[in-house]
Amino acid sequence: PATLVVDIETVGQDPDRIPSRAKEILFNVESEEDRVKILDSLGLDPCTGRIICIGVHWIELDRSRVYCQDDERELLANFWSDIGQIRPQRFVTFNGKSFDFPYINIRSAINGVPIPRDILLDSRRFRTERHFDVREVLTNFDRYRKGTLEFFCNIFGVNSPKNGIDGSKVGDYFKQGRLEEIANYCLADCKATGELYQRLKNYYR
Repeated sequence: PATLVVDIETVGQDPDRIPSRAKEILFNVESEEDRVKILDSLGLDPCTGRIICIGVHWIELDRSRVYCQDDERELLANFWSDIGQIRPQRFVTFNGKSFDFPYINIRSAINGVPIPRDILLDSRRFRTERHFDVREVLTNFDRYRKGTLEFFCNIFGVNSPKNGIDGSKVGDYFKQGRLEEIANYCLADCKATGELYQRLKNYYR
């Protein structure tokens, strides 16, 4: 069986690449402060952001792979091609039901990248068989309860190396062409999520 931990890194698109009417709607705000807030959050929305990195860690084999490149369509195509061959029994994520997999699916649809239809991505709440969302389990399925990956790693004594980078810096690193550092950061989060999963899995089906 294959249990895959998946994590993504995203950045906001260049506003000039957002279609003109969509951009008009998006920036129809009254203050410059509101405009800055929108610009800062472009990467959180798959309609205005893009994926620059997907990290995958295969727990049973202790093997990792990272898809980190400038061409998002090719990145997604490579990811889904490998997923179709591996045919995971279970996905493990940290907030992946609410963020990572909806983001991957929507960006795949926008880019016209087909996904393997026989791969079941079960993102229903209160279910862990096919998709074990570590954050969902640790917050007892409360979407509004706070708790970052670093917080939960600290509680469980799991090493979560940040190496001077966190999610807020990914955009700047991408602009500077520091893809290798982004890839290492993404894989570190994958492995930390995997370790939390190993501590939790025997308590849930």
